[in-house]
Amino acid sequence: MKSKLLSTFSMLRIMMVAALTVFCVSCDKTETTDSTGFILYYLGITDIGPSMSYTLKAPAYKGSTPYDFTITKVTLNEESFSNNDNFVINTETGEITIQNTDAMASGLYSISVGCYSNGKFFDFKDAVQVNMLLAVPEGVTVEPAEVLVKMEDENWWETSAQVTTDAEKHVSITKYEFAEDESKEYLKYFTISNTGVITFNPDYKDKIIPGEKYVLSLKLTTKAGEHLYPDAVTFNVISKPLKLLYKPNAVRVEQNTAHESQLPTIQGSEGMTYAIKSVTPEAIGFTIDETTGKISLAENSPLEINQVYKIDVTVTNEYGSTDFVEAYTVTIVDFISPIQPETFQYIIPDTYEERAYEIHVSPDFKGDEVIFSFINNTGIIQEQIDKHKITIDNTSGTISIMADNTLTPGNYEINVKATGPTEDKGEATTTINLEIKVNPNKFTFYYGNNIDLTPADKFANQYSISNEKELLALSLSPTIQPAGQTIKWKIIAKKGENVKNLSTPPAKIDENTGRIYFETVDGMIMNTLNIGMVVVEATCGSGDLAYTKTTPVFFRVAKTASGVFVDYKPFVFQVNSKTGGTSASPTITSPTNIIYMDYRREFNFFPINMVEQGETPKSEGSQIKYAWAYSWEQMGGDFNGGARKPISYYDENKPIINKEHTDKLLAFIDPTTKAIKVNEEMWKASENGYVNGVFIARMIYSTDEANGLKTMIDGGGKQFFPIAIWLDENF
Repeated sequence: MKSKLLSTFSMLRIMMVAALTVFCVSCDKTETTDSTGFILYYLGITDIGPSMSYTLKAPAYKGSTPYDFTITKVTLNEESFSNNDNFVINTETGEITIQNTDAMASGLYSISVGCYSNGKFFDFKDAVQVNMLLAVPEGVTVEPAEVLVKMEDENWWETSAQVTTDAEKHVSITKYEFAEDESKEYLKYFTISNTGVITFNPDYKDKIIPGEKYVLSLKLTTKAGEHLYPDAVTFNVISKPLKLLYKPNAVRVEQNTAHESQLPTIQGSEGMTYAIKSVTPEAIGFTIDETTGKISLAENSPLEINQVYKIDVTVTNEYGSTDFVEAYTVTIVDFISPIQPETFQYIIPDTYEERAYEIHVSPDFKGDEVIFSFINNTGIIQEQIDKHKITIDNTSGTISIMADNTLTPGNYEINVKATGPTEDKGEATTTINLEIKVNPNKFTFYYGNNIDLTPADKFANQYSISNEKELLALSLSPTIQPAGQTIKWKIIAKKGENVKNLSTPPAKIDENTGRIYFETVDGMIMNTLNIGMVVVEATCGSGDLAYTKTTPVFFRVAKTASGVFVDYKPFVFQVNSKTGGTSASPTITSPTNIIYMDYRREFNFFPINMVEQGETPKSEGSQIKYAWAYSWEQMGGDFNGGARKPISYYDENKPIINKEHTDKLLAFIDPTTKAIKVNEEMWKASENGYVNGVFIARMIYSTDEANGLKTMIDGGGKQFFPIAIWLDENF
């Protein structure tokens, strides 16, 4: 059940990307919907520096093919920017070129893009973000600038480079990062420490390709701001030849006919030369192209019927030679059946959106030793092929469609060619008419709110009550789109590590209607400002097309104590765990004009799955422990899962005074506005992943003007739970 729901929530996050992040942007008011379900996808933020030019890749899309691209607006740090040919868009492809950057101010540029699809105009607000950084400070270097990585060496992935500064230049770097670059998908294969050591991420060492050069640019933070160090270091991965593969690597050849293999794939450094080491049993007629590795058999070679010939190949480059035993096998036969074009068809299954499928050649197909390939495809089908979302097995002809394809419901054509081993064996083409259907079980739902926030679907699933009577009176029915679905509902309460101090809502749910209600208040902490949450799981349908969605629902006890009430609105702060953000400031009722607030203790973290028990920074293997440890590492201290330091503004314990180094914290309460500041690039769940879940921690507060500050530093004060932080890297 857990794995199923984790997968389901991952799908929920993917869907939410379309409306909530820069990686997939939603339409502005010009058009908000279309029968094609059109969505445009640009990649994330790109970091560049002064005097650089750069071209952002054309966007992917879901729906009808877009055209007539235009830039509709550019902002710099959320203020209007006059685009004097600094950003130029290709009207046909949507590629955006960044140029004339010499005089551009540093900061975050957001580019809104418009285009037509299916005859309608769409305006995608802030579709692309470009971060213009300062030039790298003088005196900063990387040693060595080119790292030679020998894959034959033991623990080769520990090879490293070091960012260094010229002591005479007095450059102080406070943060080291890789510059964001959409064209470099391999950035996650590397890590950089808080002291500037660059090395491979061991979790991705199997992804490193021998013979490749990996060029890394750095984003360095100093007191002056963020600086770009372009092409700071190159990791040159060298190796002798590895992993020679012919596909197919075993063929049948008609006696006395000529034959050529398909071109092989191989890994290793450049400059390969190929040679046949041996043929078993010995035979003449086999040759190999020393440059490409293509194996040929001459016509009328004296080879026996039913004899199997096994070919060993030696491949050499400047770093060594490798023998590949039985790299290619040829069986001689007396006859190979030619292709009968009229039999070349596919068996097409029912295909639905967001599902993986295989489409097989009809068993009635006639033809032997055939090579299958895509031919003359266009539009989104060709894009899916280019992105390996649609693939073909060249020997069986089986077409695979990946579950993460971006085909929306509609009709598509896939063109395939079958080629015989020789010209006289013929060839044939066929067109697969593919209909992607809407999953009849697909739906969305939300519960709205009772704190007067609109729209109800955006500020959903949060309810505030003041007393037991109001809680028992709650009857929450979901808004379901589309209506009329038959859905089964279930609910799981989320329990904190210390249950007595964090509410566990005793909510119940009607399994047929999704209505949430309460028959008791047991578990709710009613004497103080407090928050609790449950998770609702809803499933429509069964079997392969069953569609499940999960979402948390929050309940707050809005309690005034000693004349103090801190009203965050919303009281669930949804924030991207990668890029961070700032919550709304609360409305504060207080008997004095001053109030101090800080995080203190009882750190509860809830992954969005059906596990009841919450986690703490001490929970082994948890996301929150990793994030807590990462903050301690940035501060230069030893990990302490019970200390408030990673989320406290006022903590002055070693190794740092927090208020002087707030960028090293996971989050903190702004002492002036009382808004929650969640820092970017801090909520790490792993080396290259970010936290996804809900964080609720106890706060302390004081209205004592004379002693309140000291109370915060000492960690004292009155206590409550006024706000929950819902972290998701796709918000």
